[in-house]
Amino acid sequence: MGNLVNAWGFGPKDERINLTEGQLKEQMQFVGLDKVKRIDYKVVKESAEIYLDFNSIAKGFGIDVIARFLDSKIIGNYLIEIGGEIRTNGFKKNQQPWIIKLVDPIAADNSSGFKNINLSNKSMATSGNYRKFRISDSGIKYVHTINPKTGSASESNLLSVSVIADLDCADVDAYATAFMAMGLEKTKVFLSKNTQLEVILLFINAEGNLAEYSNYNL
Repeated sequence: MGNLVNAWGFGPKDERINLTEGQLKEQMQFVGLDKVKRIDYKVVKESAEIYLDFNSIAKGFGIDVIARFLDSKIIGNYLIEIGGEIRTNGFKKNQQPWIIKLVDPIAADNSSGFKNINLSNKSMATSGNYRKFRISDSGIKYVHTINPKTGSASESNLLSVSVIADLDCADVDAYATAFMAMGLEKTKVFLSKNTQLEVILLFINAEGNLAEYSNYNL
């Protein structure tokens, strides 16, 4: 779906189009993993117009590469962070756990954060639209999390998603992005069937206040 990311103005190509319904329909014919196959260790696209964008897992994957290097050197204690995605192993000095602060999506520059999380021996990825968005000349807000089913760059009802698990960071990075596009209710249904994931979902409730849905245990 890289063509849509570019068109909405969040990719490496400086396009930034406020897509009409017709343009969106035209772009959607080039969206979907069903249009990409792996044949004899090569990636084959149905059309040259299909654009692969790995931004949803790139930082997580980069962290995993570094972690595997450190593991190969028998380095047992580390915290790796790239752009907000994190993977830890072992402990800090004096066997202290790795404690990180989760950003408050309403006051993202507030150093006190939203809450503290013990992230020892786990990976965490956070996705949100509170920093990476744009406002059109007509006042419409477009966000960088593009819905692959509709092609829309509209906000879901989630402000922030943090996924924590004993998995590769690329995995939790992908889940966090997917949940942002899915929205609160669909994510809750998914989590009921995939209990290995711990999440913190932040959203605006019916009263207009910041609310939290979480299955994360300190």
